[in-house]
Amino acid sequence: MFMLCEGYMVPKDDIPDGWLWGYHIAFHTYSFKWFLHNQFSGEDGGLVGGDILKRFGIEDVDTTECIIVLLVYTLVLEIGFFAVLKVFHTGKRS
Repeated sequence: MFMLCEGYMVPKDDIPDGWLWGYHIAFHTYSFKWFLHNQFSGEDGGLVGGDILKRFGIEDVDTTECIIVLLVYTLVLEIGFFAVLKVFHTGKRS
């Protein structure tokens, strides 16, 4: 479901209002925006780079925000996995 809402298959402007929460909480959204901005912005984007960014509605990307969101996701998942292993791992082999 998150892959549908990340902005690749359906651009953000075309996502129904009831599904926008999926766009904002999916980590794919931030990695996708960062990737596209990195590849197609500036002179390195080539002749159609600006058109590609405009088609996906991400002409203005805050790369610092994308990095912070991805790092927070990493930390939350690592802490969650550690907590699950700490609680449920008995240390005994079956």
